[in-house]
Amino acid sequence: MKATLHTLVAALLILLLGACDSTDAPVPDTAPETLTQNGIAAAQWQQQSRQQFEQAAANWQQALVSLEQAPTDTSLATLRDALSSWYQTFTAQSLLLNARACQLDQQALLSRIDTWPLYPGYIDAMPQWPESGLISDPYLELNRKTLRIQHGATDPAEASLGFAAMFVVLNGTGDTPKALDHFQGDESNAPRRRSYLKLAGEQILADYQALLSSDIPLTGNDLDCAVRQLQQRHQLLADSADNDDELVIPPTVRNTVNDKLQTSLQGLPDDVANHWEELQPGIIDAIAASTKEGWLPITAWRESQSE
Repeated sequence: MKATLHTLVAALLILLLGACDSTDAPVPDTAPETLTQNGIAAAQWQQQSRQQFEQAAANWQQALVSLEQAPTDTSLATLRDALSSWYQTFTAQSLLLNARACQLDQQALLSRIDTWPLYPGYIDAMPQWPESGLISDPYLELNRKTLRIQHGATDPAEASLGFAAMFVVLNGTGDTPKALDHFQGDESNAPRRRSYLKLAGEQILADYQALLSSDIPLTGNDLDCAVRQLQQRHQLLADSADNDDELVIPPTVRNTVNDKLQTSLQGLPDDVANHWEELQPGIIDAIAASTKEGWLPITAWRESQSE
């Protein structure tokens, strides 16, 4: 019964997104048809990934509804767990998502889903800035269009959308997560905070579906580009070892990227890996070596491809 409920919620969520706000995300241009002759078939990989992601999105949506209907410390903890699980699912798909973003020239769309580091006070009030944030602005209508407009308005770290911004709104940035009264009743912007979480979650799902709207084969270059993006993301995290007074990376983001980013490469389906190996020899050995040696074998393989 529980699995059936989740499936129904997922289906309803997808239908709702398709029926409204059709400008949520740009429709990517399809790659040249010639790629289908020599490309790497990824349709099954992509279908399985979408199912996992959309189920995690449905779990999040159901947890948010539960908090709205019965706000308790338990329902709030369940919501936090649902968001963490959803982000883990997303990060574990980083190779596929970056390959599609490279193929369709949609890196900006993928970045909007996962913008960090960010200014936490841009989206919600902080203890040191009690009236800051878009959520605290009574003159700003909260809808997906305004959130898209506000995202990165004057600085890339001004994140109004994406998982990291949602973690800030849900958890805050202190050692102790936000208390329940931030999300219940009519005080402390609780209604706007709940509305934001709903809208931001819907936007993530819309952006994800737009990114995976094509199932045309990938190329070795698409996957190589994806690996480069993963390495850059890893380096960005390594260079941001500590939060400063303004820019932060939420702890859940930091821990998940550390754990799952390279896993997305090591979990490559065998059929995709074998075809990639035919086009760019050495990748299978490099991935196998990376389980013990980290990114070094991947870097060496990429350098060998450019020789």
